[in-house]
Amino acid sequence: MANANGWGDGASNNDIGWGKGADNAIGWGSVYSVSEAGATDIIGAPAFDPAAAAFFTAANITDSTQKTAVNQLVLDLKSFGLFTLPNLVVYPMVGGTNTSTSFNLVNPALYQVTWNGGVVSSNNGVQFNGVNAYGNTGFNPTTVGTGQNSFHMSFYSRTNSNGTEIEIGGQDASGAIGSLIEIRTSGTTYYRVNSAGSYITYVDANSLGFYVSNRTASNIVNGWKNGVKVATGTTASSGNFNGDIWIGAWNNLNGAAKFYSTKQAAAVTMGAGLTDTQAANLRTAIQTFNTTLGRQV
Repeated sequence: MANANGWGDGASNNDIGWGKGADNAIGWGSVYSVSEAGATDIIGAPAFDPAAAAFFTAANITDSTQKTAVNQLVLDLKSFGLFTLPNLVVYPMVGGTNTSTSFNLVNPALYQVTWNGGVVSSNNGVQFNGVNAYGNTGFNPTTVGTGQNSFHMSFYSRTNSNGTEIEIGGQDASGAIGSLIEIRTSGTTYYRVNSAGSYITYVDANSLGFYVSNRTASNIVNGWKNGVKVATGTTASSGNFNGDIWIGAWNNLNGAAKFYSTKQAAAVTMGAGLTDTQAANLRTAIQTFNTTLGRQV
């Protein structure tokens, strides 16, 4: 029988809707995606930052742990005011394939890396072989417009080695302008940003961790390791490097790669120069990201 409460015959229009999937604000018996207030997810996928979601689509990231790590990286970079740093590029080196590790988190449509030679991607990052492996980022500081007095590069190394290897950078054909991070050659790490053959150095006990080569003025350059400023200098900038930054080798614009790296990269960034606070915060964000993935050093 039909009655006000609909007992006995699946009611169609009442406040409770016993017996069927009711058309009401609560929706007992039906599949629903939001609460009565319409604002809280109850059933379905967790919400991700739009920038992280765009990266997942471009890089085909499906693993839940990787998604969590990348999403938190975006949130941390935004909370530190770094995500909008001029010309920022971030390569999380995540996903385990040479395609997934090639994408730029900030804008996947820009500066996708072209890997060359024996590059091997895994869930731990990108491994270079020291023979012929490198990546061309397509990021040219001159055409991008970074300016010669405000630029940084970073490289997260998971490998402890001690050879003549350049992890990231490039130099024009004359050698007049170059930028690089050269991690631990004969116990010394070299940092250079838009200068003519002049470096600042750090006596390095190992080659593990997050390195930043950073310029913030025409006469201010510094080097960082694991959130600590380990080298400073007043080397004058001599111009803006006009060529693509390479990862895993030195882009020497005479037409040949040099000083191939044997290190494994678990993150790389480039962009405008960093204040001391920004440099420390960048390391915090990257370290949290890699810790979530279980590949921190």
